[in-house]
Amino acid sequence: MNTIISQALATGLPVITTKHSGLPDQIKDGQNGFLVPEGDYQALATAIIRYIEHPDLWGPMGEFGRQHVLEHYDSKKLIDEQMKLYEDCLR
Repeated sequence: MNTIISQALATGLPVITTKHSGLPDQIKDGQNGFLVPEGDYQALATAIIRYIEHPDLWGPMGEFGRQHVLEHYDSKKLIDEQMKLYEDCLR
């Protein structure tokens, strides 16, 4: 989980990022942001221009991202899962 991406999504901001590491787990391309290939500056520019030309995308994509974070990255849930992992390891 990328904390900066999660924080942006939690505030309702749609995100543009690369298809790097675990980022595609957080960003659902076209639903809460856009994923572009690493090093593809043309794709990055296209995604930025798409947001500029279609500000109506921001609200629905931002809300989808916020809900995704709330459902999958709740801090209490993550702490509980981490504690269970530690307890299982100690047994």
